Amino acid sequence: MSKLKVKYVCSSCGYESLKWVGKCPECDEWNTFSEELVDVKKSSSVLTSILNIVKLDEIVETEEKRIQTNISEFDRVLGGGFMQGSVVLIGGDPG
Repeated sequence: MSKLKVKYVCSSCGYESLKWVGKCPECDEWNTFSEELVDVKKSSSVLTSILNIVKLDEIVETEEKRIQTNISEFDRVLGGGFMQGSVVLIGGDPG
């Protein structure tokens, strides 16, 4: 089902905004925005055409290289060491 939404378009430069603003941030003109109704359609077919559904038992596991710290318990908690490009919070306030 489609839904109507309001957008505001600057008559001077064509800048679009979801809220009415007095001064256009693009061309610095005052009171040039006019209200337009836009037909918004919710489409889930875009995602389903891009995504491929794969069963869990069809996923091939690959072992990624890990950087070990040589602290056995710390490496165990990290699943064998740091992953390249990962960020790990080692200490911080609870919660």
